[in-house]
Amino acid sequence: MNAFNLGDYVDVPTRLAEALKRWPDLRVQETKPVIVVVDNQLYVEISCTVWRDQADLKPSVAYCWEAIPGRTPYTKGSEMMNASTSCLGRALGFLGMGIGKSIASRNEVQARQPGPLAEVKPIREDLEQPFGDTTDTKQYASPKQRGMIRALAFEKKIGTTELMPYINKVLDNKYSSIEALSKQEASQVIESLQT
Repeated sequence: MNAFNLGDYVDVPTRLAEALKRWPDLRVQETKPVIVVVDNQLYVEISCTVWRDQADLKPSVAYCWEAIPGRTPYTKGSEMMNASTSCLGRALGFLGMGIGKSIASRNEVQARQPGPLAEVKPIREDLEQPFGDTTDTKQYASPKQRGMIRALAFEKKIGTTELMPYINKVLDNKYSSIEALSKQEASQVIESLQT
């Protein structure tokens, strides 16, 4: 098996340092980790949003999964931290930080070197839908809507820990994650944050 050439990959600390030089007011918000199951395999899912400054209306939003238990010595026992780092690296990559031929970070590539390549199967047909039960007909909030909610909350100085209580108060509900919102509920939350 040939080793991959990692010369073009830029690690996450370097991407973050580049981004902070370019945007000194850069802010990062990470969601609470969520455990998901696909084909009887546990994964930790992390999402994060990166704002270049307080006025950034189009923040970068990224999602990452890491298998539990980790499949390599680098990921086993630190699955959430690896997912978090990869997620930040992807969000920064979407902003053009540290990308060459690939958006993947050095960490993502190195973490997957030992062992056979995994078969990739689509988990869902509509990328607007959350992972999980594909028989669910609920029209979930789009990534754009979720990003808008996070951006508006950031502007109103509603922190990560206060966001879900705020959303649940607006909707008179008990959601544990922003990903559970319907399109209509997301619109309602956005409207409340804009007033």
